[in-house]
Amino acid sequence: MKIINKIGFLILSCMFLQLLSGCTKALDYGNICTIAGTLRDASGNIVAGDVTTTNLMVRVLATGESVTTDLRVLGDGTFQNTKLYQKKYRVWVAGPVTMVGDTLRPDLSVTGTFKQDIVVVPFITVSKPVVAVAATATTVSITFTVTPNGTKTVSKRQLYCSTNPYPNATTGSGAFYTTQVVTMTANSGTVAITGLVTNTKYYIRIGAQATGAAGFNYSEMLEITTL
Repeated sequence: MKIINKIGFLILSCMFLQLLSGCTKALDYGNICTIAGTLRDASGNIVAGDVTTTNLMVRVLATGESVTTDLRVLGDGTFQNTKLYQKKYRVWVAGPVTMVGDTLRPDLSVTGTFKQDIVVVPFITVSKPVVAVAATATTVSITFTVTPNGTKTVSKRQLYCSTNPYPNATTGSGAFYTTQVVTMTANSGTVAITGLVTNTKYYIRIGAQATGAAGFNYSEMLEITTL
């Protein structure tokens, strides 16, 4: 009887260890897959997003699911999610851009990692601002250009100058940072930014909104330091 009990105990122990091993494997090899890349236009320039809004997103939908995983496009144009499951996915872009080509269909059950830039046509191409007149202790002049694509028209143009990186209209000011918003009425020109603080780094970018669009298209960011 004791021998039978020992055999039964050994069988149960083995079954428990197998179950534990299976659980550990599920935890280790579950959501460890990656989709990442950069939004770019046809010329290879980045198409910038904004981490504080959901207006420009890369949407990821797994096979058999109905709810997307939305990846915000950052100010440098990049997007990433490193916690996806080993499944087949559909990937597309939503926001004030038109995606070039078909929906992407990576199979993370095979590759595990899918890194690819996505080419889009922004509703408004917003060029990186250029310093027109070098910064003094309190001012700087910036040249800007926004270009509508296709049949789009521009309804709003703004310059954002902030001590916080990748500013927008909602960045605002606080106890330890400040933001200026300047509205422009033309698609190109020069704008002066005044009232800056001496010996301070500022981050400048341009935003433009197409008529009827929910979100803005943004330029790459310019950094300047006052004297």
